[in-house]
Amino acid sequence: MIVERAQAITDFTKEKFYTVEINYLDIKAVSARIPDKENAEITQNACNGNDAVIKRVERTKKTVLPPKLYDLTALQREANRIFGYTAQQALDCVQALYEKSLCTYPRTDSRYITGDMQDSIPRLAAKISAVFPPFNCLDLASNVGQIVDDSSVNDHHAILPTIQIADCNLDALPSAERNILTMIAARLLCAIGEKHVYNETVITIDCGGSEFKGKSKTVVSDGWKAVESAYFTLLKENFSKEQDENNQSLSELSEGQTFTKVAAAVNEGATSPPKYFTEDSLLAAMESAGAGDKVNCTEGARESGLGHLPNDAERKGLGTPATRAGIIEKLIKSGFVERRKKNLIPTDKAKNLITILPDTLKSPSLTAEWEQKLKLIERGELTADGFIAEIAEMVRALIKGHTKPNAELRSLFAPVPKGDVIGMCPRCGGAVREGNKGFFCDNHTCGFKMWKESKFWMMKRKPLTAAIAAVLLKDGRIALKNLYSEKTGKSYDATVILDDSGDGYVNFMLEF
Repeated sequence: MIVERAQAITDFTKEKFYTVEINYLDIKAVSARIPDKENAEITQNACNGNDAVIKRVERTKKTVLPPKLYDLTALQREANRIFGYTAQQALDCVQALYEKSLCTYPRTDSRYITGDMQDSIPRLAAKISAVFPPFNCLDLASNVGQIVDDSSVNDHHAILPTIQIADCNLDALPSAERNILTMIAARLLCAIGEKHVYNETVITIDCGGSEFKGKSKTVVSDGWKAVESAYFTLLKENFSKEQDENNQSLSELSEGQTFTKVAAAVNEGATSPPKYFTEDSLLAAMESAGAGDKVNCTEGARESGLGHLPNDAERKGLGTPATRAGIIEKLIKSGFVERRKKNLIPTDKAKNLITILPDTLKSPSLTAEWEQKLKLIERGELTADGFIAEIAEMVRALIKGHTKPNAELRSLFAPVPKGDVIGMCPRCGGAVREGNKGFFCDNHTCGFKMWKESKFWMMKRKPLTAAIAAVLLKDGRIALKNLYSEKTGKSYDATVILDDSGDGYVNFMLEF
């Protein structure tokens, strides 16, 4: 999925388009897209300084239902979107909160609670509003019934803060844990809130023989969005995505109304390529993999002999809420994917692998099917032996159809020349060699790596050279001069200590 998205971005051809915007006082409306500038300018000239007439006014009352409570995947997605946390970091934080009895069990795929919990929620919501001042100022609703659904709770209900939050010193929590706990608390208050209601007005204007549309919305009732707004105020960040055109007020306009001497202007735009996966969007894609792709699903099922995707595959997808973070981390640790800011970028190693694999094995639908087959076995609706027999038959067919490597693809996996050994791996004792981007253990299952342009070295404005890396591997520390301080803008001397827990990222500490 990550490789295909990257290829779609590479193959994308940007196409320019133009729109004409007409303005009258504080009212503006925009034409449909026009493919060439010449026609856009013709439309502009036909409108500029001329009168415009409102042909149609459409008013609609719309409601936005409160969001559901968090399951683990939804929490990880939101934490990535708002704070930039990886799926694993979010899981680690919520697990730590669970172990401190500040939130309920995190590895859940449910977004509801059971009926026997209903009476405890208003008291919990009151405790939350007392802990977080911005919520205490609100007139909070308590529509608990909308988060109750016994049929949607399997082993564990949705993630909630516990009543112990009232006695918690939030300032004593690590910032990431505090952010996650606040997010969980705010989501509960949103989920039991009232509907958000607004009136949307869409006007269609005729000017110079062309149609223009304007849109605005007027809030009738904030509802649960008042809690969301208070939450973002608490973060001291503005996550509003309201478009400028929605700030105008069109509610008082009527059909047949005329605007005299409107101003017209041409705006240039361009089509946008798909976006690289972030952990937010990838988790969403993993959760629903195969469910919306009926063609691929059918082809994968036909090739594998495992039938069609069950109806609830969109809930199962690839992995489970508890394993998806680990899947992403393993792809990165194995060198198939790199993180660049929030984006997940496939490496050449990943692209080469996907190039040679049979389509059946690359289909997200196939893995989603297997996840569902295991659910059927769990419920006694399918035998394990039957499932294994189907997979064995698929493997036989794959081997029979791929007896020789494709000569054209051999070059993709030519041996990569290895750099000089600079030291021994502190985790497994293997050789650590220099690569283009860092220093890596020869044992690819070990995962030890020191990036040359890691955040630590970039912030200190000190390149991680082979000489420095060699001393760190040998002695575990090195005295360095002229390290840069972002806080003061000055340089200082300190000892850098290699701080490796043996799993995940390599960290560095300073000793003065």
